[in-house]
Amino acid sequence: MRKVKALTMTITFWVLLIILSSAWLVFLIVNNLILIQTNIFLLLVLIVAGLSFALSMYFIFQIIFDIRVELKRAREKEKNIREIIQYEQLLEPPSIYN
Repeated sequence: MRKVKALTMTITFWVLLIILSSAWLVFLIVNNLILIQTNIFLLLVLIVAGLSFALSMYFIFQIIFDIRVELKRAREKEKNIREIIQYEQLLEPPSIYN
């Protein structure tokens, strides 16, 4: 359970970072629109910033997907163990004479 809380906090941090980055990128583009049109270097910097933002979004979603798959496998293992224990108890119920 502690692992799930840590993962939740990590995912929350990354989502907040994504929101902050996208807001900052939009702010830069809107406020420097005239400068972007005249200065090619600033345009290249914003293109690189947009590309890095897109790549970070992709990798963060990939991490989230991997975590979900990992948690699903752990739940499935716990379910299988519970079923095996129930099956063994069904085959050999506890004796009242012991």
